[in-house]
Amino acid sequence: MPDSVPLAGNDAATLALLAFGELTGFERMATNATTAADLDDKVILARLASQSFANFEQLSQHIDQMGQDVIELCQHFEPTFSTLAERTRPRDWYESLMKGFVFDGIMNDFYRTAVDELAEPGYSLAIAILDDTRASEYARNRLTSEVAVDTQLASRLALWGRKLVAETLGRARSLLTDPFLGLDEDLVVELIPAVTSNHSKRMSALGLVA
Repeated sequence: MPDSVPLAGNDAATLALLAFGELTGFERMATNATTAADLDDKVILARLASQSFANFEQLSQHIDQMGQDVIELCQHFEPTFSTLAERTRPRDWYESLMKGFVFDGIMNDFYRTAVDELAEPGYSLAIAILDDTRASEYARNRLTSEVAVDTQLASRLALWGRKLVAETLGRARSLLTDPFLGLDEDLVVELIPAVTSNHSKRMSALGLVA
């Protein structure tokens, strides 16, 4: 992310936060696969969900090698993720795709800065996961094709996107400024304008106004 400021924190906790994000991504995409109308979408989403779970497993193994318990660490973040899930329940398949697109984009921007000071091999593992953009590319392409021909859907998803960004930014700030991670709150706050700008660019790529 441009103009990002390195953040220093607890390596195991930071990796666990990324792991929990991968776990929630797996759950969301697996659900989307079961509710997709087209077989192509089912297969693609199932593959993407599988990759997210594989990422969770890789991170879990590394955290275990650090002498930490990934489940115990993830439980610290669960309430915040659960609150966000409750406040952003999608009404249909398209809103769920949009939720993943917005949430993953914003969180990945924050994650990239949070992992910047990780020791190896944790840093390379985290960056490899964050550099895999297949899920976001699928969501972008799928949503772009739909909103281009359905103005009502476009309007609805634009409004939904605004709710999602407000909720996600609030929860992301709460997560990243948790003393459990040991990150500098002022530096996290300084990232918000750049993260918001990146979100606006991603929405423009969909043909929607942020």
